[in-house]
Amino acid sequence: MQAFRRIMLPLLALAGAGVPASADEVIRIGGREVLVDGATEVIVDGEPWPAGVPLPRRPGMRSEVRFAPTGASTPSGVGEPAQVVVFSYALRGPVTAVSPLRVLGQEVAVDGGTGSIGLPGGSIGNVKVGHHLDVSGFVDVNGSLRASFLEFSPEPIARWLLSGYVTAVNAGAATADLGLQRISLAGVAPVDCGAALAPGQFVEIRADANPGFGAGSTLGSISSLRCVAPMPLGTPGALGALQGLVGAPIGDNSFRFGPYVVNWTADTEFRFGVAGDLVEGAAIEVDGVFGDALVFDALGIQFDAPPVRLEGPVAPVDVVPGPQGTVRLLDNTLGRSAQLRDDDAIYASGLAVTRQVELRGYLDRNGQRWATRARTRGNPDLADARVGGPVDVAAPPLYEVLGITLDTTGATFEGPDGGPISAAEFHAQAGVGAQIEHSGSYAPAELRMSGGVVALLLPPQPPAAPAQVDLLVARLEVVERLFADGFEAP
Repeated sequence: MQAFRRIMLPLLALAGAGVPASADEVIRIGGREVLVDGATEVIVDGEPWPAGVPLPRRPGMRSEVRFAPTGASTPSGVGEPAQVVVFSYALRGPVTAVSPLRVLGQEVAVDGGTGSIGLPGGSIGNVKVGHHLDVSGFVDVNGSLRASFLEFSPEPIARWLLSGYVTAVNAGAATADLGLQRISLAGVAPVDCGAALAPGQFVEIRADANPGFGAGSTLGSISSLRCVAPMPLGTPGALGALQGLVGAPIGDNSFRFGPYVVNWTADTEFRFGVAGDLVEGAAIEVDGVFGDALVFDALGIQFDAPPVRLEGPVAPVDVVPGPQGTVRLLDNTLGRSAQLRDDDAIYASGLAVTRQVELRGYLDRNGQRWATRARTRGNPDLADARVGGPVDVAAPPLYEVLGITLDTTGATFEGPDGGPISAAEFHAQAGVGAQIEHSGSYAPAELRMSGGVVALLLPPQPPAAPAQVDLLVARLEVVERLFADGFEAP
């Protein structure tokens, strides 16, 4: 079947009349079963999906769902019926750099959780400057993109898409910047951008292919530039489940999340991480209630990947600086994520002398470690080290986390609330999959932590039962075509 990105259809706004699917299909998005039937409006990359064509099977693609009113019938008996389903890209066009990977000047993070189709040799490492990619995912406020799905285009893409935050407007030169990518505003009338285009606005730009385009080129031939919300807006009082990247903190219990300010309380349920892991650039799903003035009250916060925390001495030789940089800390090597906040330029410039370094990051689905925050913490001190993450092996009083043995013999124990608990209480709850953190003395020769304080951050958690919501933003996981009676079609 012809690739869906090449089906040329009239542009359709989300609020316009849609094209219904001709047969029932069930999509799994963010762990939820969603029914797409003949009454569902389906939009792909801003265009209506043609009737009779099966939905795109692109696992990982960013998806938005608005659901039908509660109580709507489900003839197939599977899934919650959707009113509107939107599959979207963030970038479509040429690769302008590979170290790090950039498409139209925007840095793209690819990890073990990124779905892909058609990559040369099956590897992102074979993509070259000048190749063309379709990229779907979540845009960080630092201008980078955490890719959930990408597809290699063997032919040049004729109509480009650039999404992201405006970082500068050069009114005198009639240009603007999205990070490293400069765009020409000559003859362009921004839509829904207020009195004038301004830094901080999130834009979606469509352009015809620019011959000879490369790194440092100014993007021209722009046919549309529209200011949009980086995440769909919900109805106050309605329930939502939104996936994206954590923005700047606001006080102790709030942070920016796309267009929203998310508030969390002591009653908010955290999964696969704790409040201290809500650093800028962290990938999460937030379940909660939409409020007025773009406030979102979180009932639950789930991390997309298990967070990791490490602190200890790092020598200059342990750092490989640069766009593909790494830091080796407590015998773990963490790569530079595109969402990295490098407070002291450790990944950017390396270290001149041995320092105590703190790294925060995550484990992807392949077990690779990625840093999302790096900073120095003073003079090196093996007696004041820290290891935190999911338990891989539990054999009390010994635990294995990130390949390091945590010897809790004689340690002081803390519970999830930070209060003291007994060794017996800790061992009863700290099974495989629990999130724990050990602050103590590290022995490099033995890969062992001992003494100090061991905290149970989260006990092992069973899969959460997805709640029924009005608006869902998450990754596409599975598409299944159904007969009208509910049986799967061949």
